[in-house]
Amino acid sequence: MSPGPDGRLYFCQFCRTSQQVGIGGDQIAAGMAVDLANIDAFLSRLAATLGQGFAEHSRITMNGQWIMAIDLSLEPDQFHIHREGPRAVATHQKVVRGIALRTKTLPLDVWFEQLTRVLAEHANTNARAAWVLGQLGGQR
Repeated sequence: MSPGPDGRLYFCQFCRTSQQVGIGGDQIAAGMAVDLANIDAFLSRLAATLGQGFAEHSRITMNGQWIMAIDLSLEPDQFHIHREGPRAVATHQKVVRGIALRTKTLPLDVWFEQLTRVLAEHANTNARAAWVLGQLGGQR
C-alpha cells in the first residue's frame, strides 16, 4: 500500500482498497525537516507550518523578518517558544478551563517532540490539519 497525499490514507494500487491510519508525531517531525541547532531556520519553519495549518490556534510574534515568539494552544496543551539572544526558550503548559496547572521549561528537542505528538493527535481528529501536515511532508 502507498500513502495518499494526506498521509492518513493508504491505497493499494492493485485492488484499489484504502485504509486510514493515524499520523504519529515522528511523521510530523520528519515532514517538518527542522534543524534544532539553527534557531532561525527552526522558528521560520515552525511559524510557516503553524501559520498554514493551525492559524486559529497559534500566534506568531515578529520583529521585521525575525520571528521572536510562537504560541500554540491546542487545549489542554499550550506551547510557547521565544528568543533569548541566540537561543530559544521553550515552555509547555497544561491548561484546564483557562487555568495553567503546570508550566515546564523544556530542552528544545523534548519540547519539539511533545509539540509534534500533540499536533499528530489533533491531525488524527481533524482532516484539514492532516492535509496540511501531509503537504509539509513533501507530498504535493
